[in-house]
Amino acid sequence: MVQGGPPSPHASTAFRWSSPTSPATATVPLQVQQYEDNAVWRVTPPGGAPFVARLSVRDGRPAHQQRSEMRWLESLATSCTVAVPGHDGPSTLALLHWVPGIVELPYQEPGMAEQMGIATAQLHHNSATVEIADLDRPVWDAETILLKGHALNDPAAHQQMGTEGTAALWEVTERITPALQEGGDSDRGRIHGDLHRENMILMPGGGSVGVIDFDDCGTGNYLLDIATVLGSIHRIAHKTPGTYESFAHAYLAGYTSVRPLPADFDRLLEPYLLLRDGFVLNFVTAAVLANEAVATTWGPGRIAGIVASM
Repeated sequence: MVQGGPPSPHASTAFRWSSPTSPATATVPLQVQQYEDNAVWRVTPPGGAPFVARLSVRDGRPAHQQRSEMRWLESLATSCTVAVPGHDGPSTLALLHWVPGIVELPYQEPGMAEQMGIATAQLHHNSATVEIADLDRPVWDAETILLKGHALNDPAAHQQMGTEGTAALWEVTERITPALQEGGDSDRGRIHGDLHRENMILMPGGGSVGVIDFDDCGTGNYLLDIATVLGSIHRIAHKTPGTYESFAHAYLAGYTSVRPLPADFDRLLEPYLLLRDGFVLNFVTAAVLANEAVATTWGPGRIAGIVASM
């Protein structure tokens, strides 16, 4: 049980901790790992394995949606509400086991792209074959991401993108929405929602790839997850001739070794790459307003890059 609320998420801090196996209350150190949409700590209880504590602040997922996320995680392999000083209303704290692994996957190493494709397909196979009752998560489609998204509906986002950038996003939305409405039930299900390369880790021993950070999981076309992986590799690999193409070929071979690609993959991939860009624009244009570190470092450049590509 976690008692009380932590002080500022920006600093390392401590929880008062007790459990059924260790009922005596003890102070547990926390080390800050990240602070953007959520505050994320590494929690190391006395004599036990470490956990990840993810505290949702600002516009984080409500408690009932986070319980749905936990149920999916359980099907693939504790959430409580706390008061945070200085924050209006309750916030949801999810406590997960700390998974050892290596971030910044060596995606160019032999076999790594295939393993990333296999991990993606296994996630989608679970979605297609394991039913989870009362799942309450966002629907990631053209309406949610584009038509009702922050980038198209907030004047502050328009200012960040500029007049031409905003017009480009509207034009992209009009062009790709019909394609995004295609596909049948077999092409849709539970998706990770943010399956970029930094949310895929090399597991201990180096033989397989694990997936982390299900905070944006929801329902949608499986193509969105695939496009997210490919887009995240393209950003860092496209400047070296042949590197991205080799990765994409091997990644898709790994995926299809587990399950077929969604219908009309070749034709619909580009609309879903653009839908992913819209998803990122929503996140970054909102984060720039709320997080000074994003606003003064990578945020404006990321917005400009996406607008230019559109």
